[in-house]
Amino acid sequence: MTTENEAIKTQTVAYGWQLVLPVNTIVMDNDQGNIAIGDTSDNFKGGPVIMLKVGENEATVEASGYFEEGISITLDKKIIIKRRADFEDN
Repeated sequence: MTTENEAIKTQTVAYGWQLVLPVNTIVMDNDQGNIAIGDTSDNFKGGPVIMLKVGENEATVEASGYFEEGISITLDKKIIIKRRADFEDN
């Protein structure tokens, strides 16, 4: 959930996976590899959460919302979440 100008953070979760995501997100996870990612920014607060499942050698997206532009899973155990650019009501 990152845009070009947005500050990002990295957080390690189960099985050594690293999440790369905006600083204005909250991550809830457990030792079984279940991960929920919610947004706390003013623009997207209250939107659907991203649900991930990680294991020793795999990661899957169980559910995603409509605010992310993409979710990338790399071979070096990183999950990168890119957020859509802010949009305005006209």
